[in-house]
Amino acid sequence: MKTTFIKIIISCIILWLSLIGLSHLYDFALAQNCNIKASYIQQKKIDADILIHGPCEPLWMIYPKLLDMCTGVKSYNLALSHADFADNYLHLYLYLKHNKAPEFLFLYVTPESMDYKYNTFHTYSFAPYIGDSEVDSVVKENDSAYYIWTKIPFMKYAYYSNNINFNVLQGLKHYFNHKTIPRFADGYEPPFQRVWDNHLDKFIKLYPKGYVFKWGDLREKYLRKILELCYRHGVQVILYESPVLKEALVYQPNRTEVVDRIRSIASEYGEKYIQFQDMEMAKSRRYYTSALNTSIEGARIFTDSLGRYIKNVVLK
Repeated sequence: MKTTFIKIIISCIILWLSLIGLSHLYDFALAQNCNIKASYIQQKKIDADILIHGPCEPLWMIYPKLLDMCTGVKSYNLALSHADFADNYLHLYLYLKHNKAPEFLFLYVTPESMDYKYNTFHTYSFAPYIGDSEVDSVVKENDSAYYIWTKIPFMKYAYYSNNINFNVLQGLKHYFNHKTIPRFADGYEPPFQRVWDNHLDKFIKLYPKGYVFKWGDLREKYLRKILELCYRHGVQVILYESPVLKEALVYQPNRTEVVDRIRSIASEYGEKYIQFQDMEMAKSRRYYTSALNTSIEGARIFTDSLGRYIKNVVLK
């Protein structure tokens, strides 16, 4: 009986230590994966003058190489697919820990940004940084069920393992192949869709009277935290909305009300909320893959317009 008990204790200790070792291996492998923005911005000194940030719209629509040609200054696209403001906040926090603060941050904000139905917090992206007090605080608030398990070795990775394991293997591959440049070095990812996919038609069928946006308090909280973080680092923030397909606007009945609230928040911090809704491209589906996302051609048109705005208005 005593021998059995000792064996159980020893087995538990071995298992505990093995999980700690495996967790450290995952930490190391993910840090080597340069295709992960959170890893790349800590391994590489980017030190951009202009940061582009937000969810998939800026990720697929703003091309830093073209933007730099227009403005004459260096930019980097920090945006991530379907990321909410809490996710944006932590990526900006990690960026500022390892890079000089940019002069300007262009943060994409649209009425959808304030609604919990759209975008999300990708908890697993921050698993390697559990233990950082700021990361812990945000993760705990946005995914408390996950955070409880992080006290057990390796559970910070096991909980969302399906979203992590491939990146670990890729990180090890990058390490052994001495790869240090990501597939998309300037952060911009070309839109994976090339033509209109009838997203608006499906939306109209689902919401024939339009969709009324709900205002999320947590979304507002982290929008404010981004503004406050930038204020502390001396970064000028410009909230912006790229052109929305014009025919979709009628299906957003409380759009004006939400836009006014966004503009009011920007004003509180002495910042601007700029909308590019008057662009000619907004009149044609030719330039869009959905009501908010553009095709590659549309992305180039908007990037050029944004570049000229930055050169002629922001940098003037």
